[in-house]
Amino acid sequence: MGYRLKTAIVAASIQFGLLSQALVTPASAQDTLVLDDILISAGRTPVSSSETGRAFTVITGEQLEARGTRYVSDALRLVPGVAVSRTGSVGSLTAVRIRGGETSEVLVLIDGVELNPAATGEFDFGSLQVADIERIEILRGPQSALYGSNAASGVISIITNRGERNSFTAGAATEVGTDGTAMVSGYTRGGGARWDGSISASYRQTEGFNVATGTDDRDGERDGDENLTFNFKGNADLTDTLSAGTTLRIVDRESESDNQLFPFPADATSGLVADSDSVNDARDISFSVFGRHLSFDDALENELKFEYSDNKADSRQNGASSFLSESTRASGTAQSSLFFNAFEADNVVTAAVEVEEEVNEASTGDQTRTLVGLIGEYRTTLFDRLSVQGGVRYDFNDEFEDAFTFSLGSSYQLLETNTRIHASVGRGVVNPTFIEQFGFFPSSFVGNPDLEPEQTFQWDVGVEQRFLNDRLIADVTYFRGETTDEIVSAFDATVGLPTVENASGESPRQGVEFQLSAIPMERIFLTASYTYTLSEEGDDGLQEVRRPRHQASFDANYTFLGGQADLNLGISYTGDQRDLDFSNGFSSVPRITLDQYVLVSLQGRYRITEQAEIFARVENLTDSDYQEVLNYETQGITGFAGVRATF
Repeated sequence: MGYRLKTAIVAASIQFGLLSQALVTPASAQDTLVLDDILISAGRTPVSSSETGRAFTVITGEQLEARGTRYVSDALRLVPGVAVSRTGSVGSLTAVRIRGGETSEVLVLIDGVELNPAATGEFDFGSLQVADIERIEILRGPQSALYGSNAASGVISIITNRGERNSFTAGAATEVGTDGTAMVSGYTRGGGARWDGSISASYRQTEGFNVATGTDDRDGERDGDENLTFNFKGNADLTDTLSAGTTLRIVDRESESDNQLFPFPADATSGLVADSDSVNDARDISFSVFGRHLSFDDALENELKFEYSDNKADSRQNGASSFLSESTRASGTAQSSLFFNAFEADNVVTAAVEVEEEVNEASTGDQTRTLVGLIGEYRTTLFDRLSVQGGVRYDFNDEFEDAFTFSLGSSYQLLETNTRIHASVGRGVVNPTFIEQFGFFPSSFVGNPDLEPEQTFQWDVGVEQRFLNDRLIADVTYFRGETTDEIVSAFDATVGLPTVENASGESPRQGVEFQLSAIPMERIFLTASYTYTLSEEGDDGLQEVRRPRHQASFDANYTFLGGQADLNLGISYTGDQRDLDFSNGFSSVPRITLDQYVLVSLQGRYRITEQAEIFARVENLTDSDYQEVLNYETQGITGFAGVRATF
């Protein structure tokens, strides 16, 4: 269950780097930074990164391996504008927020399939291993004109590896570490002249550590996690103009946790976390199939696509179910894109129709709702310097108000000065979730059927500047906007239970994102970022919880021994942030400050042969003592080692 509901209820690719418009390549001794070529998710059809006005970051699979990242949420800690908070141990509820927005405002796609559960609307990043990922694209700012609800503050799009045609390869990796951690993964991919496919699986388990603060025994009951992830992707050319493809992803996990204490009346233990026999079982299945046809010398592209996702969550307390929900989403899309040149400008016009049905099965009964979306997008590039993208979308909803959203972006390249100016503006929407509308377990949380969808408006403008023959690239972006009808936690005094409501007034958000990427000398690659975010809630003007005002990161990769070995150092800084204090129970919930903290990781790799390498990694190197969620303990220093091989 997402944070907002939890607090209401219980309170073409390149190889390295992290810059919104530029990435660094560590596997070679190139003397310049390489600009990424294509963004899969920045338009209804792929778009060149130099032609989009949207603020974005790309993380490649090679970068994830160099850092030894095991969960996508840890990779996102180094992305400007992104805040991460994990409730306890590895694998437990993990929320990701973009530009001060709530978790429900971040749309998560894997191979184009929407994964936000219909029941809660908030994707739990605790389930997302780094397994067989080719790249991660993070779009900041409203993207609802492209993707509809939940894309109000940004999109995180994950693209998994596909097979290379006329080839075959396989690989495996394993690692062990502290807290009884073990991981094994493998893949096989390849293809023929007209088809390609990829299959991968990853299993990771850990005994975890004790996250409870409500007992004196800090070495008490551990809270562990098991995660099995399977992924398949296939593509085929049926004719010279007709192609088809399919994806399948299954995640099965079990995560142990501890509960916050809420005695009535409140006492000294209120709000603390105590050892408990709490287990969260989750099973996520997503599937897609598409067909694509090209005609008129590839000038017209028609696509039909079907997507399906099934999210099941079962929380058990002392062996008895305390929360059970299964939600499904099925959608079909018909899309046509016309590519043409007119008046010395390259143009793309896209029109699409999307029909979606969501079903939720919970203790409050079964609920169904349907959405029909009409989408239009136009892109043009003039004089190889000025690019403009515009999109509109109208959603017909059967359970609440219809929604109109739009986006407009522009990029202008000043070739003589190696300067690129980019800007975007847009409106986003977040529909109420099933649980927010209908509640669950009437004795615990009451829904609000009168909720209105959240509305977000935001604009940004930035400058990218390249220096020293592209060995140094800097980008700074300013953003500003507000959310109206924000859905926030509340208390229904009539029934004496938590609920949610639309906040009155506007919730303003603004900030600055700065990124730097550099090659100071051969085989040394550096990236750094800093973000300032001011996010306030409705008329109260209170700082939104778990959105630090100041964040920064630094990453350095050094390759040596003729490319056989490399070291990677990662540092992330999270400034003071506010959280809710339930020490008085639900009668009065003030906000308290969580202290700033720094996390340091270090990984070394050595390539024994061209097919095999060994690696070792230390996380939280300085053994920082910190909290991301009030009263939930976090992990101290840990170490891991393993081997990776290809065949």
